[in-house]
Amino acid sequence: MSGPEVAIDLGRIERNARVVAARCAEAGVKVFGVTKGTCGMPQVARAMLRGGVVGLAESRFENIRRLRDSGIAAPIMLLRSPPVARAEEVVRSVDISLQSELAIIREISRIAERMGKVHDIMLMVDLGDLREGIWPNDLLPTVEQTLELKGVRIAGIGTNLGCFGAIMPTPDNLGQLVAHAYKIERLAGISLDFVSGGASSSLQLLLDGTLPAGINNLRVGEAILQGGIETFREQPWEALEFDACRLTADVIEVKKKPSRPIGQSGYDAFGNQPYFPDEGDRLRAIANIGREDVLVEGLTPIHKGTRVLGASSDHLVMDVNDADPPVGVGDRVSFRMSYGAMLSAMTSEYVEKVPMHDVEIAPRRKMVQIVADRRAAAVLAKQGVGARLEAMEYDVVEPGDAARLPAGLMRLSAGGDRRIALSALAATVGETHSLGLIRIDSRAALEMQRDAAGAAMENSVLSQALGRMDEKGPLQPQLSPENVVLLGLREASPAEAAVLKQSRVTVFTMADIDAMGMRDVMREAIRIATRGTVGFHVSYTPAATEISGWAEGSGGMTVRETHQAMELIALSAGMISMDVSGLTASLDERVTAETLSFVMSAFGKRIL
Repeated sequence: MSGPEVAIDLGRIERNARVVAARCAEAGVKVFGVTKGTCGMPQVARAMLRGGVVGLAESRFENIRRLRDSGIAAPIMLLRSPPVARAEEVVRSVDISLQSELAIIREISRIAERMGKVHDIMLMVDLGDLREGIWPNDLLPTVEQTLELKGVRIAGIGTNLGCFGAIMPTPDNLGQLVAHAYKIERLAGISLDFVSGGASSSLQLLLDGTLPAGINNLRVGEAILQGGIETFREQPWEALEFDACRLTADVIEVKKKPSRPIGQSGYDAFGNQPYFPDEGDRLRAIANIGREDVLVEGLTPIHKGTRVLGASSDHLVMDVNDADPPVGVGDRVSFRMSYGAMLSAMTSEYVEKVPMHDVEIAPRRKMVQIVADRRAAAVLAKQGVGARLEAMEYDVVEPGDAARLPAGLMRLSAGGDRRIALSALAATVGETHSLGLIRIDSRAALEMQRDAAGAAMENSVLSQALGRMDEKGPLQPQLSPENVVLLGLREASPAEAAVLKQSRVTVFTMADIDAMGMRDVMREAIRIATRGTVGFHVSYTPAATEISGWAEGSGGMTVRETHQAMELIALSAGMISMDVSGLTASLDERVTAETLSFVMSAFGKRIL
C-alpha cells in the first residue's frame, strides 16, 4: 500500500456480534447489525450475520443495493426516513423502515398497494433526543391514521437516543417506550413485533439488568464494529474486542521544528483559530491523510509516545518526539478511530478499505481432489494429470474419498465446456462462507439464456453464478460481485457490457493487460478476490490464451503471460479450487498440453 487504509478484522467483528447477540438473546432481545459505519460492506454484513444478528440495518440506499447485489437475503431495516421521491425504492428494497411522517407513510402505502405488497414500518417516537420521531402526544392519532392505510403495517415502535441531543437511554425513558407500545396494542387492537430500544448505547442497561422488560430489539453498530469504545465509556465490556477497524497511513516527513507556528496568527483553512502551547523544539511527523479523509479529532495513535497535533485537508501533523520506537519517513502509523472518524474514513474514496480474516496456518500436507466430466476425464488420464500432481508432492484424493473437503485439500475440476465452472464453484461454495473468483476467459459469459431443460447455457455461466438469472443465485451470498475478477476479456455483447458497467465486478480486458502488464494486473486481481474472503476459485478457459496456430485464442494473452498469471496465483497461496473448461478429445493436442501446463503452474510447478 502507498496510501491510507482501513484494515477491517472480520474475525473480531464476528466475535463481537456473537457476544452481543448471545447476551441480548438471554433477555429476549433480537439484534439488527448496523452496517452503515462500513458503507454496507458485504463482508462485514456476512460477519455480523455469522455472529448471530437476525437482520441488518442501513441508512443509505446505495449501501442497501450493495448488500442485495452481493446476494444477502437477510432482513434489512432502513434506519432513516426516505424522501418522498424514493418511497418506491423503500418498498422494493427493504423489509422494514423507520417512519415518523404521515405524508411519507401515505406515499409508501400508495406505492405498496399498487405493487400488491404490504410494507412493514416502525413508528419512531421522540423521547427527548430531538432528532426524528413522533412527539408522544401525537402518537395515538398517528397510529389511528396509519391503520387506515392498506399498504403498510405497523410492525413496531422505536426510539433514537444519543445521536443528536446526547440524551442517554435510561430505565425511565425506555420504560416510557414500553408503555407507549402497550397503549398502542391495547387501544388499537394490534400486536407489535418490535419495541426497539435504541442502539449500542442501550447495551449498558442490558448489562446492568435495568433494560425495561418489553424492549425486544436493538440496532447495534458501534459495539460490534469497535468493541464499545464509545458505548461503555467508564467500564468496558471485557468480552468485546477493540480495533476491529484500524486506520493506517504513511509517514512522509519527520523533522524537528518549533512547537508554535511563527508569525501573525489567523484562521486555518477550515475557519478555526488553533492554539498551540509552546513546548520548545519537538520532533514532528506528517502522515498522508487529512481532514478530507477522516475526522481528525477522532484519531488516537496506537504507536507509543505519539500525539496528533492537528491536520490540514491532506496532512496529519503529529508529535513523535517521545515515540517508542522512533518514527521515520516511510514508516506506517496506525490509529484507533472514534465512530465518527471511522464513518468519515469509510466514506472517503481516498482511503483504501481492506476487509480481512484471521490468519490461519496452512497445513503441511498438500492434497488435491480431481473431478472431471466424461469428456474431460479421458483427456486428464491421457495427460497423466494425477501423476504430475503427485510428482509435485500433492496427495491426490479420489472424489469418493472426501465427501467434504478437509482443511488444505484443493479441488481441480475439468469439463468439456464452461458449465463446469458452475458445478465447481457450487462445490466450493458449499464448504466456505466467503469466496473470491478470478475468471480467466475471453468471454464475459453474462448472457441471460437457458436451454430447453431450463439449465444455464455455456454463455450464461457467470450470470447464473452471480444470481442474475434467479432471485437468489445458488452461489450467493458466499460469492459476491465485489470479489469477482474477469481477466483477459475480449468479447462482450452490448447487454453484457451494460451489466458489467453497473455491477461491482472488476474487469481487466486485454487492453488493460497490455497497458498495465500482467504482474500488476494479477496483483490487483488477487487483492480483490481475497478482500474479506477465505480464498478464491480460479476458472480458466483455453480461449483466453493465444497459442500458435489455434484460431480460437487469437488476440488473447501470450503463453508466457498466462504462465505468469498462474505462477502469481500459486505464490499468493490464496487459491482453494480451480476449474478448467474446454477439455475434449477434439481439442488440438498442443492446446490441451499447454492448458494443463498452465494448471500445473497454478498448483505451484517451478523449474527449480
